Amino acid sequence: MPAAFLTRKDYDEMIKLLIGGSPCTYWSICRAGNTQTDITRETTAEGIGWELFKNYLIAKEKFKPDIFIYENVSSMSKDIKEQITVNLEVEPAEINGALFSAAERARLFWTNIQLAELPPDRGLVLKDILLPVEQVEHKYYYDCGYTFHGWDKAVCATLHINGNDILKRISNPAFKCPTLTTCGGGNTQKKVLVDGRARKLTPVEYERCMTLPDGYTKMVADSHRYNGLGNGWCADAVIWQLEQGLSGVPLDEEIVVVSMYDGIGTGRFCLDKMGFANVRYYSYEIDKHAIKIANSNYPDIIQCGDAFQVRSDDWMVGE
Repeated sequence: MPAAFLTRKDYDEMIKLLIGGSPCTYWSICRAGNTQTDITRETTAEGIGWELFKNYLIAKEKFKPDIFIYENVSSMSKDIKEQITVNLEVEPAEINGALFSAAERARLFWTNIQLAELPPDRGLVLKDILLPVEQVEHKYYYDCGYTFHGWDKAVCATLHINGNDILKRISNPAFKCPTLTTCGGGNTQKKVLVDGRARKLTPVEYERCMTLPDGYTKMVADSHRYNGLGNGWCADAVIWQLEQGLSGVPLDEEIVVVSMYDGIGTGRFCLDKMGFANVRYYSYEIDKHAIKIANSNYPDIIQCGDAFQVRSDDWMVGE
């Protein structure tokens, strides 16, 4: 039997895990009033965003996982949140990646794992994950001036550049980083004030904000590193959930994973970091740069392509 194919019988012989977060592009509050994009924020359970979620739901109905985790933005509308809850039949838990890292990342997670009380904040802030000055290339620094607002403020300064004010904010290293977003170019990367100089956070610092290893995304250009990380999960927030769902499971137990909208393979990293050594991981992803990151780190990830394939009447994992 080819490695990328599972029969219905196989489904009953291993632990089945379904993970994923459909693209939040159409649901995020960032879309409200944003004149720089032609994408309109959806606030009801219909449209492209809902169709993307339905792919996850269809995979759940067909795959019948032992454990599932579905993630999306906490800023979605009340109607969409309620409809997801009805369809997945569990209430969401709001988990902020800031508990585990130096960056804000409030997200909703729908899971059938019975989660414990949230852990205490690890207390990490930007200065804890910044690279030494000598390791930061000149290209990440701004030569333009800025207006200083005070060290008592999370946004301690504003750059003197043209464009949207929200893109000019400079973070105080004594505070958490604002939520990372996709930011391929221009001046959209998060900024920090260090030793009197304003600069972008580097891709390595983005990786640290997402609790991923240094260099996890190094195989693609900076713009794609920022995008992949901005679209991804705070790994430790997911590990915290999986540790509870897989508590007592032997590390050599076979686990088959279906990852919808897999991105850069963070789910595979989580299981690897937890020590699980017998994982078959099926990724539904179409972004070539995200796929390159995922498979460069984990060549065993089986790439299956477009998530809409699950709608086929005879769909089976990896077929």
